[in-house]
Amino acid sequence: MLVEDAEARSSSCGIVAQRSSAHGVATRSRRAEYAQHSPLVVELRQQAHYWQAQHARAVQREAAARAEVQRLQQIVRDQRIQIAELTQQLEALKAKVAWLKQQVFGRKSEQTQGDVDQVNGAGAGAETADGSAAPQSLSPPPRRRGKQPGTKGYGRKHRTELPTEEVVHDLPEAQQSGPRCGKPFTMFPGTEDSEVIDWEVHLVRRIHRRTRYRPTCNCQALPGIVTAPAPPKLIPKGMFSVGFWVRILLEKFLFQRPLYRVRQALALEGLSISQGTLTGGLERIAELLQPLYVHILERNRSAHHWHMDETRWMVFAELEGKVGHRWWLWVSVTQDTCVYILDPSRSAEVPKNHLGEGAEGIINADRYSVYKALGAKILVAFCWSHVRRDFDRVAKGYARQRPWAEAWITRINDLFELNRQRIKVLSDSAAFQLKDRALRDAVQAMAEVRDRELDDATLHCAARKALESLRNHWAGCILFVDHPEIPMDNNESERRLRNPVLGRKNYYGSGAIWSGMLATMAFTIIQTLLMNEVNPRNFLRAYFEACALNGGHSPENLQEFLPWNLAPEQKDAWAYPEPFQ
Repeated sequence: MLVEDAEARSSSCGIVAQRSSAHGVATRSRRAEYAQHSPLVVELRQQAHYWQAQHARAVQREAAARAEVQRLQQIVRDQRIQIAELTQQLEALKAKVAWLKQQVFGRKSEQTQGDVDQVNGAGAGAETADGSAAPQSLSPPPRRRGKQPGTKGYGRKHRTELPTEEVVHDLPEAQQSGPRCGKPFTMFPGTEDSEVIDWEVHLVRRIHRRTRYRPTCNCQALPGIVTAPAPPKLIPKGMFSVGFWVRILLEKFLFQRPLYRVRQALALEGLSISQGTLTGGLERIAELLQPLYVHILERNRSAHHWHMDETRWMVFAELEGKVGHRWWLWVSVTQDTCVYILDPSRSAEVPKNHLGEGAEGIINADRYSVYKALGAKILVAFCWSHVRRDFDRVAKGYARQRPWAEAWITRINDLFELNRQRIKVLSDSAAFQLKDRALRDAVQAMAEVRDRELDDATLHCAARKALESLRNHWAGCILFVDHPEIPMDNNESERRLRNPVLGRKNYYGSGAIWSGMLATMAFTIIQTLLMNEVNPRNFLRAYFEACALNGGHSPENLQEFLPWNLAPEQKDAWAYPEPFQ
């Protein structure tokens, strides 16, 4: 057993020795081979490291390039957006310049070009930008102003109502005989008559001489000398008559001539008067006009339908809490009154305070936001003339949008015409129903076109702005449909502001707060008189004479001077001969 174990161990040791020898040989072989190829391996390793580094740098450059490309692409996108915005701003500014040029140099009439083309025989077969036929206006061709060609004239009017003064013209004595024989002429029956109308403006210094008496009795019931009563004066101890102050008021607040120009006119007639004298007299007269103004104000407030508007009015006086000199002149027009209100603010408090709590009715106004804040009981009928101006501005400011805008202007003009036809037959129920149905169909069709165009994503921004404004104010715009007595526009208030605006241009406004209030009262009284076809000259003369009889105070019978209370014969006596524009 021991021998066998020893042999086995000897055999296994031999095997291990053989394996170790073989491994050593292989190792030496590999070392020899490595030593032989070592420079090539080193070189390949170096090249591998180099290209790995180059690849890493290329990946970094690619990433940087991609980031730069993305940055530049974002810049391009931003610049495209900016270019689009600037292009839109430029187009809007060009449109504004075109509108400003129109305001300064263009025609002020709102007569559309289509109406002008109809008068000139043009406009037939007009097309829009896409080649489709433009809507044909329902309005008849407007009549030219003045005498129409081919009509018979009226002949010269004889002004028999004017005072007449006859002037006799005779031949000079040297020409009353024959030039050769020298025999005198004999008078031939009749005269050759012609007439001219002269305008005389002259100042008169009227001296009132009051007779004096001395009683001859001894009853001592009277003083030593009895004198005739002094003539009444509008301003006690004043040097100017009632007629003089009436003329000053009309020159300043109806014909809008500044006082310095009135003084120049007086100087041409020989009267030199200081500015302070006129200013002091007007300040006294303002106290006499205030009661009339208050009654007209209350009458205006009690109505249920008003036309309202406002414009700036400069008051060159310092007011605590007020920055600058811009005040606001508000106008409120009813059926028989025209009230002006001067206020430092343009806020909704002005019409709220004027109308008072609990006022109910309808206001014709523009789309100024204060009129929308007057409460649920006050409905606002927005002016279609202002709506039409939106499309007119697009037509004049954006040449490519002109056909689109003119099509909308035609639709609006058609509404005016359909409403005019409806009002014309207001007393005929059957005819009114037909015209009313046609108007309502046109209103519905306009709303459908508006909504369809607003759904178009390619609609121009200016066109979209006009249509969105129309949609936002649609309820007020179509208020006239259910109220035929309400006009479609607010032109009445704008017309009543023309006269004060002319004064603003001529004398810039008012130099003091009391002066501004006087202007407000004078505008109110004069325009209310003109609305009621009362001659302001005759009325103011009678009113101031009544004030003079009352010692320079407003008359006790003030109600008799209110235009809506005038007796028919009194109104005829004070009637204005023709409408005042």
